[in-house]
Amino acid sequence: MTCHADPVWLDASAPNETARCFAAFAPESIAHYLEHVWLGEPGPMDEPTLLDDTGRTIAIPVAELGQHRNVLLDAMVTLYGGERETHARALLSQWSKYYFGFAATAGFVAAAVLRRPLVMVPHTTYVVLRDGLPVALHLARDALRPFEENPAHLYAPLVEHLDTVISTLCAMTKIAPRVLWSNAGNLLDYLFEQCAPQYDLSRDAAWLFGPLDAAGEANPLRLPVRQAKPRAASLPNPFSARRVCCVRYEIPGETQLCGRCPLLLTMSDAQIALQAASA
Repeated sequence: MTCHADPVWLDASAPNETARCFAAFAPESIAHYLEHVWLGEPGPMDEPTLLDDTGRTIAIPVAELGQHRNVLLDAMVTLYGGERETHARALLSQWSKYYFGFAATAGFVAAAVLRRPLVMVPHTTYVVLRDGLPVALHLARDALRPFEENPAHLYAPLVEHLDTVISTLCAMTKIAPRVLWSNAGNLLDYLFEQCAPQYDLSRDAAWLFGPLDAAGEANPLRLPVRQAKPRAASLPNPFSARRVCCVRYEIPGETQLCGRCPLLLTMSDAQIALQAASA
């Protein structure tokens, strides 16, 4: 895939290049995350859903995300409400979840299932945006590298990609990087859980969620989910809770917490009942 200085516009007249959908590589339980992740640039016959009412959807290199701050925020205001600047950190935290659903899942499947590192260089990895919402991810056609056994080598490109995107989003607003790392880690923990019946990934998880990263520094993905005793008897004990909240509650009207929110640990049975009633 050629790196363009300007956005690439996808339209019905674009050539249908050979591309492979990443969902074909994934176990059924998580394949839905990858239905719009491609090795190579798909044509409109492969991805008809990418054509909006104007016949074009913008695709930008991930390296250029920082130039689209207001567009990303406006997309989340449309979905969640709130105000672009007042609630920027909570809104961008939610945006990251949509993006990680594509990128983190692709990197995970390549490493955990295919046992091949997935190159996710920001200049050659394209995110497709519709009104600021990520709807697809296009990787270079040769992004899958040869078979590897060492988890450090398998997951290194994914961790590097997450670091780049998280740094970019943190530069857009005042948000602690650990919030966004927690969003990625929570998803990765879920993916390991879903694949556990088919694959022995204990060694992978131990490395990815260990105390130190490949450089020997504190690992931002360290134990993203912990087992804890909740206050409410109506919750499972132990309860699987994220170590760091995604701060979605800061958006006005967003009272429904995610199923692993650490704030649930402090709630009474009456408060948990209200959460269930509003689901």
